[in-house]
Amino acid sequence: MVKCYDKGINVIKEAFSQTRKGLICTPYYSERGLQTLDRFFETAEEVEFWTRFSPLDWRAGVADMAALRRRVEVVLGRGKAFTFRVSDDLHAKIYSPSDDRVILGSANLTWPGMNSNIEVVVELTENEAETFSAALSLIREKLTPVRAETFSAYVGVVADAVSKPFDGPAEEDAGMNAAIELAEEELSKALRKTAPRVTDFPLVEIEKFIDFCSEENSVVSCEIIARHKGKHSLQGHVKHCFYGSLRFLSEHRDVVGEIARTPEDSLYDLGKSSVCTEWRDFLRKHANEIDEKRAFRFRTLRVYLPPTYGGICTGGGGGSSTLKRVLPVVARMMKASRKRND
Repeated sequence: MVKCYDKGINVIKEAFSQTRKGLICTPYYSERGLQTLDRFFETAEEVEFWTRFSPLDWRAGVADMAALRRRVEVVLGRGKAFTFRVSDDLHAKIYSPSDDRVILGSANLTWPGMNSNIEVVVELTENEAETFSAALSLIREKLTPVRAETFSAYVGVVADAVSKPFDGPAEEDAGMNAAIELAEEELSKALRKTAPRVTDFPLVEIEKFIDFCSEENSVVSCEIIARHKGKHSLQGHVKHCFYGSLRFLSEHRDVVGEIARTPEDSLYDLGKSSVCTEWRDFLRKHANEIDEKRAFRFRTLRVYLPPTYGGICTGGGGGSSTLKRVLPVVARMMKASRKRND
């Protein structure tokens, strides 16, 4: 059976008040939205929560990780099960209190999503719900498991950094950069078992790139060196932008010359270039690959970058400033290396 509603709050609240086991899938959530299901959190035997794992979402105000942590601790404090599965690519909104009842649509677990926005809310029961269970299994396989205890501990560690106001450019927020690095470290522990390894390509270690920056000695190169040494805690940005740029230009050698022509004291605005579509396709193609030896992950590079650069950083900012510096210098390094070999 299929039923449609213009608001999710009543049907979702009612459905979860009558169950002790349920699945909640929502990219974004708020304190007031979570309150809708507080009775469930207070009595549930088993909670499965699918969402994103991003301090940037928290800073942007679209996901209240501290509010969710309080519900996690309520469930765990009663000795019950709370399991997480996460992905920064998650957009689905699904609320399933049982195998034969699924509520889905466009509504996040926020007060506007539940109560005031114009949303689509569809309830499946009986045969329709059972049919949809296959789709749930497919989504579950694409998500990364994270222990509830890990989530709770992480939120406690980074809460001050995320909530502390920062007046400068977002990329230079050292506290937020540290929070991102810690989130990526925690996620990579779970991803290593299944993530594909970065495939072979002409490799130059980052130390040789920094040497090239020293030889070039431009304003841009000197800034890259400063960031690599720890300025604004941007070492991770430099590393991931370097290995990502090197891999991209190794696959797209036809654009090396164009990018290398960027003046040494200028930035390369990838977002406004003809190369941007190829770059975004490149990031999607390799999104899940990991280089364990160099602690390089394409997903981390995407976390640093805004959507215009093929990333998933919400709330503005991101690592586009570092990429604008690193990409043309990598192109000039490759061009110089080619000349020496010819």
